Amino acid sequence: MQNRKTIEGNEQDSATNLFDQCQAYLKQGNDEKAKEILERVLTIQTKDLGGDNLDLAETLKAMGDLLLREGQLDGASDKLNRALEIQLKELGENHVCTSNTYEGIGHVFFAQHNDQKAEEMFRQALDIRLATQGEKHGDTASTYKNIGDVSLSQGNFEKAEEMFRKALDINLEILPKTHPDVTNLYHDIAKSLRFQRKFSEATNIARLVLETVLVVHGEDHLDVVKAYLGISGLLGDQNRNHDGLQMLDKSIEICSRLQGQGQGDFDIHVLINALAMKAICLQKLGNIQGSTEVLTNILTITKETQGEMHSSTGDTYEELAAAYRRQEMPELALEACGKAINIRKATLGNDHFLTKNLRASLKLIRREKQAKELNEQGLAMKAQGDSEKAMQLFHEALDIYTEIVATSSTGHHKLVKLAEVHGSKMAAIHENISAIKVQQGLLEDGIAASAEALKIRRRVHGDDHADTKARMEAHRSLLKRLLENQSQ
Repeated sequence: MQNRKTIEGNEQDSATNLFDQCQAYLKQGNDEKAKEILERVLTIQTKDLGGDNLDLAETLKAMGDLLLREGQLDGASDKLNRALEIQLKELGENHVCTSNTYEGIGHVFFAQHNDQKAEEMFRQALDIRLATQGEKHGDTASTYKNIGDVSLSQGNFEKAEEMFRKALDINLEILPKTHPDVTNLYHDIAKSLRFQRKFSEATNIARLVLETVLVVHGEDHLDVVKAYLGISGLLGDQNRNHDGLQMLDKSIEICSRLQGQGQGDFDIHVLINALAMKAICLQKLGNIQGSTEVLTNILTITKETQGEMHSSTGDTYEELAAAYRRQEMPELALEACGKAINIRKATLGNDHFLTKNLRASLKLIRREKQAKELNEQGLAMKAQGDSEKAMQLFHEALDIYTEIVATSSTGHHKLVKLAEVHGSKMAAIHENISAIKVQQGLLEDGIAASAEALKIRRRVHGDDHADTKARMEAHRSLLKRLLENQSQ
């Protein structure tokens, strides 16, 4: 019979061999097979070998990174924190492996939208990297970039630019100018400049990137797609949406060709990003239906590639809910918002601010549905000649829309856009009230309602919009009629 030491030695060899197989699968992009093997390795290291050791920490770190990619944030956090606990005990604070795990935990916090904790972890990693690897190291550059990403998310665009430029300075010393890490940092710098509204400087950098990657790769390459996307975003900021849409369509065409060629390094997230930008561009151009179709396409892709309960799938459901709200399709908006809430609860928790925000949105959508139904009932009563009942229903709908607009008029651009949609609906209701009042012979009351409708139209659409012009003409006609009555 083998003694315990021999058995443990065999088990350790088995775990090591399996871990090597796992690394090979990870390089191939086969996360599913890698995860299966990692679970077997963890079983050997925890049950058969027993005790905490650095090999176990390495496996926990690998599993944590994999779960993070899958969007299983709680599981990733658990594995990475267990790995960190072992590393701090066995290696101490100032070790490269420890800094790598701090960085992994930072990525989990960032994915959970906890920017403050993410920055704490990244800065902890940076301090260790500077002490152990020095300023001019690729890992140090990567950590500077991570801090830049968090700063960008926090709206600290000047700080983000500073971090990205530090990372770029390091990479320019240790990498060729055409290396993807260099071009990606140029993208990041252009993005930070864009948010500072330094459009000219940002565009110059974006076009420099495009020229570089076209020379290096030719057109059919993901780096070219990213460059087109960067320029498209800048064109959108300058209200050149038609030009931006052309860039986006070109990006999507390249992605389709690359995907069709079956290239192993094709990143589906780049295609999803291009489609998301197209959805926003179509919204700006007023093509809400086209935007919704693109979002539905994104949802299909994210569900197929990342699963129903991935955070990215939740993001798309949330975008779809907003798009359906803009099209006044509350039933579909309720369904999409409900699915987004379930994913947020599973990935971020019930008490996370994003989950709470979605629950608040769900309440608003229910109120929108109620207002829409009241308005439709009012129109039906008006058509049947029941003016009093129609007026009652119109005023009830107005009260709800007023409440919703008060909630939506500040903050995120999606809510502001929804406030515009509801404002337009409120103007239409005032116009119907005006028509009823005039029909009842209450011309001055009809003019007052018409004036309210015109005020809303001007605020929502501006004076040059067709709906505003039509209301102006109708309002002038009512005023003229009043003057004629007074002169008789």
